[in-house]
Amino acid sequence: MTPPPMRLRRRRTHILARSYLTYRALWPLLEAEAAAVLAARGGGAQPLVLDLGCGGRPYADLFATAHYIGMDYSVQGALPDVVGSAEQLPFRDACADIAFSTQVIEHVAHPQRLLQEAFRVLKPGGLLLLSGPFYWPLHEEPHDYYRYTPHGLRHLLSAAGFDVLRLRPDAGAVTQAAVAVIEVLPRALYFLVPLINLATPLLQRLSRNDKSTLNYVLVAQRP
Repeated sequence: MTPPPMRLRRRRTHILARSYLTYRALWPLLEAEAAAVLAARGGGAQPLVLDLGCGGRPYADLFATAHYIGMDYSVQGALPDVVGSAEQLPFRDACADIAFSTQVIEHVAHPQRLLQEAFRVLKPGGLLLLSGPFYWPLHEEPHDYYRYTPHGLRHLLSAAGFDVLRLRPDAGAVTQAAVAVIEVLPRALYFLVPLINLATPLLQRLSRNDKSTLNYVLVAQRP
């Protein structure tokens, strides 16, 4: 049996890590949007948050003030409260205030079903916080199906009935190129990784090229 993939469990990285630039770009945007959706849906009550594809629950602390339920398709490499399919969520209609799904949509064979199900389980006015990759090396194979442009995401969300409130890239073209270079560096050149990690944010500030990124993060609302 193939062992389960190593799933992220803590939001910690290091300048020596190959994944440093990836998470340095993604995490602050997810953290800011999680705070924003909680503020929007809190209203003095404890909102219900469904983490669809929770993995090792690395983002559970972002929803510490909410009633958080993590769901995944398996307990292998994950720590779900509920086991179920993203294409047929095991939750009743209009039960949740916030649906959260990060770096999951590329692994769902029929992503439209995931979005339709997220729409179904959200209350009217409920918010979906979702991220998906524009550039990411193959991972968790063979269940790695898609990469997304902002136009494709807007199309999918609109078709599912959502209003897209915000959609933002987490990085720029320089960062995406640097991540690609790090990915192919042989072990003998590993000493270049921290140098690239240090230099890239500085170079990114000098570039206005936004035609490439690592991921897109969006907030959408069920009307």
